[in-house]
Amino acid sequence: MKIIAKNYDTVDGVNLRSTKGMVNMEETLGENATPGTETDLGEKLNPWLTIWYKPRATFRSAINYKNMNLLVFLAIMAGVTETFDRAIAENMGEHMSTLMVFLFIIILGAIVGMLSWLIWSAINYYVGKLLKGKGTIQEMNTAMAISFIPLAVSGIFCLLDVIFLRDALFVEAYLSPFQIGWLFVSAFFVFILSVWSLFLMIKAVAEVHRFSSWKGLLTLLIPTAVIFIIIIGIVIIAMI
Repeated sequence: MKIIAKNYDTVDGVNLRSTKGMVNMEETLGENATPGTETDLGEKLNPWLTIWYKPRATFRSAINYKNMNLLVFLAIMAGVTETFDRAIAENMGEHMSTLMVFLFIIILGAIVGMLSWLIWSAINYYVGKLLKGKGTIQEMNTAMAISFIPLAVSGIFCLLDVIFLRDALFVEAYLSPFQIGWLFVSAFFVFILSVWSLFLMIKAVAEVHRFSSWKGLLTLLIPTAVIFIIIIGIVIIAMI
């Protein structure tokens, strides 16, 4: 009996050996792909631009493409702008020279900014974990710093305050109608940017812990409520 061996290397004109080789090559390339490439991590976004209209995607991009220099800069700027506003409110120029006021703002602001960043990141991380969050402390540090971008942008108004108010900046003094009008404009935009930064913090917590924005809000409210209760308790005890 004659046995006919069929050649299965080619079916319908397709070279299976060649096709198999291409599949093996793709598998090999996939296995040997360098971790951290843009294909693996997704699109790299410019946080200064995209944080305003797609915050959660911006947080994820910042986490995947971590830039420690940017994070530290944003934390410091957040502290400096906050200290700047306090210096104006407290008329610190009446107690020290303008140069000393600026040194105070820069040094203390940088310290306050860094400590606030790390402390609130840790608090939001652990409170989120209690609510079954899935993020890491490193992710929370990154996202929280990116949420400070509006506060950093408000530094532009701090600079303009220096230009327009000059010697009247840190002291109680007579202001021209223009200066009074500028103070209202500056305060308005700084308030808007501060509110937006708070909104971004909620989104940051939600993105890091991979849950809804409402749960992100709850994560922020819990420690805030605890701190408020502690302060009230201390005041009551002090009054007794």
